[in-house]
Amino acid sequence: MKISSYLLDLFFPPKCAFCGKLMDTAGDGVCPSCAAALPAREDENALLLIGEKLYPCAVAFYYESPVKEGVHALKFGGKPWRARIFARYIVQTAAEQLSGRFDAVTYVPVSPQRNFRRGYDQARLLAQAAGRAWGVPAETTLRKIRHNRAQSSLKDPGQRKQNVKHAYAVPHPGRVAGRRFLLIDDVATTGSTLSACADALLSAGAAGVVCAALAGGRRAAPPCGAGKDCQVEKFLEN
Repeated sequence: MKISSYLLDLFFPPKCAFCGKLMDTAGDGVCPSCAAALPAREDENALLLIGEKLYPCAVAFYYESPVKEGVHALKFGGKPWRARIFARYIVQTAAEQLSGRFDAVTYVPVSPQRNFRRGYDQARLLAQAAGRAWGVPAETTLRKIRHNRAQSSLKDPGQRKQNVKHAYAVPHPGRVAGRRFLLIDDVATTGSTLSACADALLSAGAAGVVCAALAGGRRAAPPCGAGKDCQVEKFLEN
């Protein structure tokens, strides 16, 4: 082990990107327990169609533990370093599901107010890390022009759709005209946010938009017996 790596581990012990527990070595940034429990969407479920225009969206995991805890720490816990680990899964799933369907990478921006409070835009960090893996820069193409309620506070799909209506714009249409974009976010929801951003890109002249996210959806519960409550797959909080 290099001295620099030893000192980093001494003063900044490696932690799991999902559960946050200390690890003996940094490895790939995921502890063995979380690695075994990651709720991967199988190939037939990894590509979702979202929004009224049915944008293809590659999603790596279901929004369940330990992914849910990792996303919350990234967004609300001041843990921006986790984006570097999470982006690997986005890159892999997008490469498998959307290969050849995009030429450039962009992201769903947060509002200036939320960016100021958090100190960073988590989707931008994910897109930047993904772009580095592909050797292309993550481009800032969209701007959030309306500070709306957090989507996590709304459960009804209709309310979510209305909440992001006209919330995003493309300040420089000439930079997107004729180009095919991969639009990245942390969590795919009912599709309202990603769809609103994709609509804005297409309206500005983009030739095509596909999407990718770390997580989306929940698995349906197994059949339950008499007298027990059954649950169906629910949409996400974000």
